[in-house]
Amino acid sequence: MRVYGDKTQDYSTAGQKMGFEYYVKCKRPANDELATKLLQPGNSLGSYEALRSQIDDVREELNKYGGSLWTLRYAEEGGGTMWGLISVGAYAGREDFMETFIRTLASPGRRSPLARKRVSANLERIRRWLTSPNRKPWTDTDDPNDVVTNKQLYRDTLRVTNETLAHLQDILKDLPDAAADRLAARMAEETKDALADSP
Repeated sequence: MRVYGDKTQDYSTAGQKMGFEYYVKCKRPANDELATKLLQPGNSLGSYEALRSQIDDVREELNKYGGSLWTLRYAEEGGGTMWGLISVGAYAGREDFMETFIRTLASPGRRSPLARKRVSANLERIRRWLTSPNRKPWTDTDDPNDVVTNKQLYRDTLRVTNETLAHLQDILKDLPDAAADRLAARMAEETKDALADSP
């Protein structure tokens, strides 16, 4: 972020968002190169391609899930530019997580009932936050059009959030125990960050 700001001299909110996106554009190819380095040598072509497909699926669904969480928070708070900035910062954080995930996926896949218990516990925490009776869109405004728009945004985003969570749960079932444990913990961490203290 500092490098981007120093080069562009743009320290505005928009500039900070661009800085995070620039970071991801640099970090993602480095992570993909790491995946090739760690996964290709010890696996057949078919196994390597299956592992790379898992990485791509995790990245896509985790980003979709995380993005929807911050949109929910935005709708619950009634807007605010800070949520866009926090969301793109979380986007960069997810790509940082992908390095950890790739390294874990490349490690020997030993069975761990304890890891699976943690996966279940984290999914339960996530469901509890998403289904909290306190979850509701912001409606404290004098403009009825804003209320309608915000309620629709909230409903649509909650639907996408739950659909993506279901996709991630399917992915978790197919991952080695340690990798599933890492992913579920990351999902729970971001859900807590986005929603635990919201209205």
